[in-house]
Amino acid sequence: MPTNKRITDLSDYTSVLPYASEMFGIYQPMLGWRSRRRLDRLATGTAGERQDRLLGLRRQYEGRADIVFNADDQIVSGRVDPGQPRTLAPRSAADGARVLTALAERLRRLESAPCGDGWRSVVNEHELTDLLNGGVYQAYRDEYQQAWQEGHSGEGFNAARLKEAVTARLREESAVAGLLVDLVDRGRYQELKDLFYATRPGTEVLDLALGGPDDTYRDPYLDFDPTKQISDVTLSPIGIVHLFRQYFFELDTFLGTPVGHVWLSPGSSVELIEVSTRRSLVEKTVETALETTSKSERATTEEEEISDAVKQDNRDDMKLGFSSTVNQSWGTGNATATGSLNLDKTQQTAREQGHKRMRQQSEKLSTEIRQNFKSTFKTVTETLDSSSKRYVLANTTPALVNYELRRKMRQVGVQIQDIGSYLCWETFVDDPGKDLALPHLVHIAKPADLVLVPNPKLTPMPPKTLTIGFSGEAVWNFPDNSRQNQSGHAETRYRFVPLATLDIPGVPNGYEIAYDVQDPFLAIDKTVVAAEDDESWGAANWAFLGMITPDAKRIMVGVSTAPGGLAWDDRITFKVSGAVTCRLLPAAEAEINMANQALVSAKLAADEENKRKLEQAYLDAVHERVTLASKIEKRRFEHLREEERTIVHRSLIRALMSERLYNDTPDTTAGHRTRHVLSELINSIFDIEKMLYFVAPEWWKPRRPAALALAGRPLPESIEGTTVEWADDRAHGKYFITDASAPATLGSSLGWLLQLDGDELRNAFLNAPWVKAVLPIRPGKEEAAVNWLRHVGVEGTDGLDAAYSAPPAELAAIRTRLLLHDPHDPVRGHAEVTIEDAIRDLCHTVADKHIAAATTGRYPKEEPDDDNRVTATPVERVFEHGFYPLQGGFKARTEGSFEVCSQWIEVLPTDQVVPVEVAYDPKTGRQK
Repeated sequence: MPTNKRITDLSDYTSVLPYASEMFGIYQPMLGWRSRRRLDRLATGTAGERQDRLLGLRRQYEGRADIVFNADDQIVSGRVDPGQPRTLAPRSAADGARVLTALAERLRRLESAPCGDGWRSVVNEHELTDLLNGGVYQAYRDEYQQAWQEGHSGEGFNAARLKEAVTARLREESAVAGLLVDLVDRGRYQELKDLFYATRPGTEVLDLALGGPDDTYRDPYLDFDPTKQISDVTLSPIGIVHLFRQYFFELDTFLGTPVGHVWLSPGSSVELIEVSTRRSLVEKTVETALETTSKSERATTEEEEISDAVKQDNRDDMKLGFSSTVNQSWGTGNATATGSLNLDKTQQTAREQGHKRMRQQSEKLSTEIRQNFKSTFKTVTETLDSSSKRYVLANTTPALVNYELRRKMRQVGVQIQDIGSYLCWETFVDDPGKDLALPHLVHIAKPADLVLVPNPKLTPMPPKTLTIGFSGEAVWNFPDNSRQNQSGHAETRYRFVPLATLDIPGVPNGYEIAYDVQDPFLAIDKTVVAAEDDESWGAANWAFLGMITPDAKRIMVGVSTAPGGLAWDDRITFKVSGAVTCRLLPAAEAEINMANQALVSAKLAADEENKRKLEQAYLDAVHERVTLASKIEKRRFEHLREEERTIVHRSLIRALMSERLYNDTPDTTAGHRTRHVLSELINSIFDIEKMLYFVAPEWWKPRRPAALALAGRPLPESIEGTTVEWADDRAHGKYFITDASAPATLGSSLGWLLQLDGDELRNAFLNAPWVKAVLPIRPGKEEAAVNWLRHVGVEGTDGLDAAYSAPPAELAAIRTRLLLHDPHDPVRGHAEVTIEDAIRDLCHTVADKHIAAATTGRYPKEEPDDDNRVTATPVERVFEHGFYPLQGGFKARTEGSFEVCSQWIEVLPTDQVVPVEVAYDPKTGRQK
C-alpha cells in the first residue's frame, strides 16, 4: 500500500518549532494623490509628445519646389512655395527644416512671443515665400554646389541622385511651410508657440493631433480611455508594503515510490553499498556474474533545503525589489494598484498575492529538488571497498526474497504570517543606467605576420620608333665622260646611278631598320663640297636618291638621272646625309613587358597576401576578443546591486532634499552642516537602508539597439571572397559569437547594452526605461513623512483636498477614527472626507499596528488551554510556540493583525534509500 498519503489532521504537530524562515513582502501603489512632483514629471513628457506630434505634421503636406539645372548640372534658378495638404503621407525625405530655423531667428528678434493674431504678421504665405526663396533656397544651392564640386570628379559620382536629393529637401521645406500656414489659418496659435519654443519632432495626422488630448493630459496610468479620461486617474506617491514571514516546519517522513529492486536467492547474501557523490554524470550499467553485488549511487545538488532554495530564488528573481537587508526580499509580484486607503482591503489583496506566489515558488523548487535525486544500481563482479554506507542483506529462508529500495521523503509544513505593514514613498528614476560606467576590455591584438613587399623598379619602355641619321661623301668621277644612265643599274632598281654606299651607324640593341622591302628608297640631302671648275658647282641641283640595301645595314646613294642619262667628266665631291627609322623589335618589347609584369605581379601577390593576412589577423583578433569577452568573470552580486542602489539613492536624496538644497548648498562649513542636519532628519523619517527598487522591463520603452564596435571597423564578411552564410539574415541585427565563446547573455538578440562583467540583472538595469524606487517610512513617522513630502517641495499639496471615493461605511469609519484620535482633527470641518484625511487615517492605522507588534500577549489565542500558550509579541509568537494548524489552509479576509494566513504541505526527497521486503503474486505479478 502506498504510504505517501496526504496528512489531514495536523494537530499532532502542534508546537513543532520552525527550522527556517524567510521574510517576504507585497508592495501596493495607491491611486488618488496628484502630487506636484508626479504632475511635473508627466507634464514634461506630455509636452515633448505634443511637440513631436506637431512638427511631424509636415509629412502631411506636399512640398512645392521647382529647381532648374543646366547642362553642366549646375543650379540655374529655382522657386519654392509653401506646400499644400496631401491626401497620402509618404515617408519624410529629411528631418531638418531650415525654414523653421530662419523663422525662429525672426521670432528671436522680437521682444516677446507673438500672441493670438500676432502670429499672422510673422507666419503668412508672403513671409514664408520670401524665406523659402531667400536664405533657405540659397543655403541648399550652396550646399549642392559644394557637394558637386567635391564629388563630380570622383569615381561613382551620381549627379542625378544629387539633384533628386536637393529637390526633395526643398520640397520638404515647402511642406513645413505649408503646415505653418495651415496652423495660422486654423487659429492654432498655441501649437505654433509650442512648436517654436520646443525641441523634438514627431508623427501624427493634423486633425487627430489638433483634436487629441488637451492641456489637461497629465497621467499615463490605468484608465479606459487614455486619450480623454486619463487625467481622472493618477498614481499616488504614497504606497504600502505588507510584510509576511514564511516558516518551514519538519512534520514527518515516509517512504516514497521505489527507485530500485534487489532479489536474494535462498541462502545467499547481498552487500548493498550506498555512495553519495556530487558528480553530474550518472551511469547505469548491469552485469551478471556468479555472485551479485549491488551498489547504489546517487547524484545530488547542493541546494537540498527548500528554505535555502526559496532564498536563492528570491535573489535571482528580476521581479523582486532589492534591499540591503540580506534575508529580506520584498516582491511586488503582480499585485495591482489600489485606489483604497483601507488597510484591511490592501492587506487582503497582499495575502492572496503572497500565498499565490510563495506556494508556486516552493512547489516549483520542491519539484526541482525532487528531480535532482537520481539512483543508479551498478552490478560489479567484485566487492567495492568504500567508506560509504554499507548494508548486508541475507536470505536465510528457503524462499526467494525481494526487496524494493525506496527513497525516504520529508513532509515539510509551510505557513505564512502577517508581520506588519509599512507606508512607503514611491518615485521613479528615468533611464537609471545612464550614470553607470561600463568596463573597457583591454585587449592587444597580435599583429599580422606580413610578408615583405618588393619595391619594383620597372624598366622603362623605349620608344616604339626612333630616327638615326647618317652622312658621308659621294663622288661623281667619270673622267671618260661616259654617259651614265640609271636604267643600267639593276642594283638600284633602275632608280639612280650609285655613287657611294654608306653604313648605318649605331642601330640600338633591340631595334631594327623599319622600311618597306618593296619601296626601300629614301630622300638624300646633298651639298657640293669640291668641284674642278665653276660650272661643276651647279651639280648642287642634281637629284639624289638613297636606297636601303637588302641586308638593311647600309645605304646606297646616287644621282637620279633623266631617261637619256648624264655625262660629266669633272670630278665632283658631294656631302650627303639622310635618316632612317628604326623600330623596336617585338621580342625586345615582349621581354621588357614580361620583366616588368613579373615585378608588378610579385608586388601584387605580396599586397594580396598581406591583405589576406590582415583580414585573417583581424578576424582572429575579433574571435579572440569575443571569446575573451564572453568568458569574463561576473562581478559579485552584492557589489552590482549596491552600485545600482547608489544610483537610485542619489535620485531619491536629491528629491527629498529638493533641487535647491541638493545642488545649491555651498561647499562651506555652513553648507556641510546643513547637509549633515538634513541627512539626519531624512534618515530619522525614512528608512534609507531599506530602499527597494523595481526595474521596469525594457519593453515599456525599447531603447535604440546597441552594437558591438570593433575598433570602428566593419567585420569582413569573407576572406578572399569565400564566405559561408547560414541563412538569408541580412535584415536582422547581429551579435558576435565564436565556436569557443560562452553562450550569449540575456538581451543579446534584443540589441541591449550589455556590461561585460555584469550579470543579467545589471543588463536589465542598464536597459530599463525607468526604475520604481520605494522608500519605507519608519514606524511612527508616517505623519512626519507625509508632512515632509508636502512642505519641503518634494510632492507638494496638489490633489490632497480632492474627495476620497469610498463606500459610505468606510468614509464614516475614517471620520470616526480620526475624531477619536484627535477631537480637533481637520476632518471635523470637512463636508467630505478628503484624500488627505484618508492618508492621515492610514498613517494612524499603520502606526497603531506597529505599536501592537511590540505588545506582548498570550498565544496562540485559538488554544483553549492556557498552559499551552506562550507569552510573546504577535510577530514572534510562531518562534516561541511553534506550529499551530490553520483551519482551511488559507485565510484571505482580515479578522485581525499578525494572523497566520496561509498553510500547505511540501513533500521533499532525501538522500537516503531504504530496502523494504515485498512479495509478488506469481500469477498476477502484483504485490501481495
